[in-house]
Amino acid sequence: MNRPVAATLATLAALVCFLADGAYAATITKSTSKECLISLDGEIVVGDLKRLEDVAATHLTGGDGESTAKDTMCLNSPGGNLAEGTALAEFIFEKGIGTVIEDDAECYSICAIMFMMGMATGPEVKFINRKLHVNGVLGFHRPYLAINSDEMVSVRAFAVVHDLAIENVIKIMILANNLSPWSNSSMMRADLIQAMLTHVGNDFFVIDTIEKAGRFEVELMGLPDNKGLTAEQAYYACENAFHWQVGLQEEPADYDRYQESMSKYNGGARVSRLVEDADGLKLYMVESADAGYSEANCLIGLKGEAILGCGINEAYNVQIGQGRCTVDDFEERSVYLTKMAMFKPTTRLKDVGMVKPTTTVGPDISTVTCSIIQANGKKEVEPCQRSAFKGDPALGTSDRIEFVWPTGNKTVLTRGASGILINGKPAGAASGNEGERCLMNLSSGNKFCFR
Repeated sequence: MNRPVAATLATLAALVCFLADGAYAATITKSTSKECLISLDGEIVVGDLKRLEDVAATHLTGGDGESTAKDTMCLNSPGGNLAEGTALAEFIFEKGIGTVIEDDAECYSICAIMFMMGMATGPEVKFINRKLHVNGVLGFHRPYLAINSDEMVSVRAFAVVHDLAIENVIKIMILANNLSPWSNSSMMRADLIQAMLTHVGNDFFVIDTIEKAGRFEVELMGLPDNKGLTAEQAYYACENAFHWQVGLQEEPADYDRYQESMSKYNGGARVSRLVEDADGLKLYMVESADAGYSEANCLIGLKGEAILGCGINEAYNVQIGQGRCTVDDFEERSVYLTKMAMFKPTTRLKDVGMVKPTTTVGPDISTVTCSIIQANGKKEVEPCQRSAFKGDPALGTSDRIEFVWPTGNKTVLTRGASGILINGKPAGAASGNEGERCLMNLSSGNKFCFR
């Protein structure tokens, strides 16, 4: 190879980039963050692999006897040189280094590939170890050739550099297709690769919603603390746990829309109803919107602070935990679910910190026995779901208790200015059996009791 062509090849090879605009050279050093031991900040350039190897040898532990989970690297980079970034991604995967994108940090292009290779390894364990703060940015696009001059370039040189680019893309595909530990998934799912390859230049595919983070197995930091489990959260946990195994949905799950449909066309049936609240376990039966010609339902529970689930979705041939389960065998057949599954899938990550998880159902919720004794003596007794809502004087709302019957019908008690109302009608105290609390509807003469 003559010298001018060799020089041209070196120049072109350096221009094959995974890069966002506005880049600056990276620094790799010991981190000052509590989340990481080391950090990479800036554009990926030739020589960064050697710098990372030196910093890792000094500041990473190599494991604590169980795993390398504490060996983590914070990333804040627009991307950069394709070949060097690919080598960095290989190093991260092989050495079991966890990756973190912190609050307000950004990771684009080849940096995003490096992030997805975040791992922890040990003598008996191996697991994905990558975390994105809800205020961080993770963006993917395909490699491109950045030429910023009018210099004449050999056609043969272009062909060689094309091959170099293809060689590194193949390396990325090999990394992406490595089996994700403890699952039947891969380090990067096929639909994420597809999305990456269809976005060019500064048109990035960004992990910016709960659905995308869940589907592509990106752990989130900065989620609000959760202190309970509501019917709405249980519904989303069920649907998300199913759909994240399948792909991004054209019509993501929507609790209010589905409940409205059920109320209109299915006699007011609840899509998510409380079936157990005892011995530290709060359990909901959830019907998926995929149900119909095929079975699709879950049991979703809260045990301590952990969210658990089991169920089956025949529409997609997927299951949660060991599939079909009952109240009696729930704890044996269920698996732990990530807490981000409780959010509506279309929720934007940057809005998550402002979302209150308990927006639909009040915190005081339980299953009770309800009865209606009509004026003619006819009596109806059924289990029903009791939900207590605290009013807000600033909004002009009053305290109320809703009792949802198996049919979906409601009996609503409201504390008004003149006393207690039943479904908007004046009520008075009434006698009942031991342990019951009863009210008389003064308009109809019917008595409502619960215990």
